[in-house]
Amino acid sequence: MNWFYAVNDRKNGPVSDSQLEDLIRSGTINQDTLIWCEGMADWQPMRQVRNSGTPPPVIGDPSRTCVECGRTYPPSELIQIHHSSVCAACKPIFLQRLSEGAALPSSAVNFWRSGNLVVTVNKMVFPDRCIKCNQPAHGYRLKRTLYWRPPVYYLLLLLCICMRFFGLLILIILALVGKKATVEIALCPEHQAARKKLITTAWIIIGIGVLLMLSVIVMQNEIPAVIGIFVFLFGGFFGAIASRCVTAAKITKENVWIKGAKEQFLSTLPDWPGI
Repeated sequence: MNWFYAVNDRKNGPVSDSQLEDLIRSGTINQDTLIWCEGMADWQPMRQVRNSGTPPPVIGDPSRTCVECGRTYPPSELIQIHHSSVCAACKPIFLQRLSEGAALPSSAVNFWRSGNLVVTVNKMVFPDRCIKCNQPAHGYRLKRTLYWRPPVYYLLLLLCICMRFFGLLILIILALVGKKATVEIALCPEHQAARKKLITTAWIIIGIGVLLMLSVIVMQNEIPAVIGIFVFLFGGFFGAIASRCVTAAKITKENVWIKGAKEQFLSTLPDWPGI
């Protein structure tokens, strides 16, 4: 059964029965937390639901999950397309993906939680829930290419600096040991806007840096130009950090460990089995 719970006036979920128990043990929710699942008329405190027993789902109509948005519906409200269950609201988005040949979203079984990391596989489309606040993303996806290199990379980089004679060989090795993965993450309108503001700020800083560097032509003074170089580099670095949203903590042949998701989203995922 899939449950939803409210923390700080924010609705979270869905989570399974075992995940709900884990949230109780971790202190994320308690007996006064409002919870809801399909079949309940309204949100109720945890203790009231447990004292009255778990409300059963609709008889003869077990709920299923839409592969696009991650919400649960009776089978009668889902459409089977390309061997996937899709709700009516997500049907246009799903069909567009098919027509464009884009990667299709998978069921939640392809997403796990490992501490503060999301574990998934390469070329995976995230559910239609913001990875920051778990609110609906309304079909918006941000495609990210993630790169990761093992810790030995940094040792080789140091050797590349110290041993110029072998620099080219080491640089070739560095290129070979790197791994990359592509994912499509979901962001709600609020976090989309916040990301755009940060990127705009970065471009403004870069523009200021360029103007300072060009001022040497008018002012015949190198000091503003030198400052401009640092401002320009800072703007580029700031923009790169602000735009990425998520990073790779580890990439193997089978899986990708991703940093950047918040607790609201992570709490809806099953624990990583470690296999």
